[in-house]
Amino acid sequence: MATTTRPPAAGPTATSPGSKIVYRGRSGQWAFVGHRISGFLVFMFLLLHIVDVSMINIDPELYDELHQLYGNVLLRLFEVGLLFALLFHSLNGLRIVAVDFFPGVIRNERKMFAAVLVLTVAAGIPGGYIIMLPFLEGNVF
Repeated sequence: MATTTRPPAAGPTATSPGSKIVYRGRSGQWAFVGHRISGFLVFMFLLLHIVDVSMINIDPELYDELHQLYGNVLLRLFEVGLLFALLFHSLNGLRIVAVDFFPGVIRNERKMFAAVLVLTVAAGIPGGYIIMLPFLEGNVF
């Protein structure tokens, strides 16, 4: 009776139980993580916005007080963050659509992700400047 032996595995594999291998993806993984985080942040803002706008029907004075609070510098910085999240999420969504509908584009996935980042920053900085302009000019109410 012949027996064959296999050499022991070099280390844990992705399929072995108790494996501690972490996926070391590149731009695709970071695009996925960024898309999920930015989508969650935009969704949370949307919920806040719905509650905020509904306050006008409940208590108009409270609505006015909330909007005065939104004018402070800390919440304006949050608005700048929201702008960057919206830009990244929308541009990355367009990148995902391009990859889905045009399979040959996957070869340029890293370049497309870099373009998403560059466009996000290029559009976000002027937009952030406009959002922060009242504080930069000293016209704070």
